[in-house]
Amino acid sequence: MKKTNLNVLFFTPFYYQNRGNATTARRIEKGLSREVEINIFPYEEKVYDSSVKERMEKADIFHILHFARFVKWAEKNQVKLDKPYIVTSGGTDINHSLIEDEERYLPLLKKAKAVTVFTKDAKEMLINQYRLSDEVVHVIPQSVYLPAHDRSRQPLPLPMGTPKLLLPAGLRPVKDVLYALRSILMLKTNFPEITLLIVGANLDHHVYSQVQDAVKKYNWLHYLPEIELSRMRELYEWTDLVINTSFTEGQSTSLLEAMSLRKPVIARINIGNCSIIRHNENGMLFQDHEELYHSVKKVLSDKKIYNHLCETGYQTILENHTIETEVESYLNLYTK
Repeated sequence: MKKTNLNVLFFTPFYYQNRGNATTARRIEKGLSREVEINIFPYEEKVYDSSVKERMEKADIFHILHFARFVKWAEKNQVKLDKPYIVTSGGTDINHSLIEDEERYLPLLKKAKAVTVFTKDAKEMLINQYRLSDEVVHVIPQSVYLPAHDRSRQPLPLPMGTPKLLLPAGLRPVKDVLYALRSILMLKTNFPEITLLIVGANLDHHVYSQVQDAVKKYNWLHYLPEIELSRMRELYEWTDLVINTSFTEGQSTSLLEAMSLRKPVIARINIGNCSIIRHNENGMLFQDHEELYHSVKKVLSDKKIYNHLCETGYQTILENHTIETEVESYLNLYTK
């Protein structure tokens, strides 16, 4: 496809810190850069100055990621939107921010030319509860973007023990990263050498303190601060199983990344996780400690089930989460 003259200014809360929004921004930038002129502005990480205002003047379209954070930032900096704009919601802002303060956040969505979400449930919520038009709200599932890493670099300090469980998540209350401990203590009977590695940025001092205390208490629990996106592949290759314990998710990039590399996934039941995982088909879902315990035990004890989840998870990515489909969907909205 020939590159157009369309100039898009993409507002993301984060770009440099390894968080879900940053991964989304980098992936969209990578996919769209061959088709349009796309400029990234990480509004939580960089200063709003004259150079940004110039980029806004030159842009044909604004694309906004995470409307709740953007509204707060725009209010603080007195930013006015004078171009057509698209809003992409990962889910947390719909599930929490919009419910808490509809009057503050809904006007931005009402004036958008398009609002994109990752799941059908999120679309139905915006239409049924907040009266957005069906023609305005579009479902565009996330794809997977894992840059190649330099294998000549010093390996990451990964723990010993087997089986190896990985929980990639920033340390904040909604991720509930210590939820799995109770289930793993039960699993120690079946797998005495089991190990769990939590990987993610320190985003909440209280949660970080809890994780540090737990690491000191259990010799099989380990924590690694945030790492570059290009090194995530190294973690997925190391692990036997990826888990997600979040109270709520928009659509977990770590689950998609794991599935793309043929690793089985087990995730807590929430709207975002259920949009990806079909229980016992391409992954496992749980709602309490007992179910998490039995799911992990089942997957790790039965090689046939393990391999089945790996393959069907991989097929899910090929069918529903390719970057080509994601890019084409955004391009269609831009041209409209």
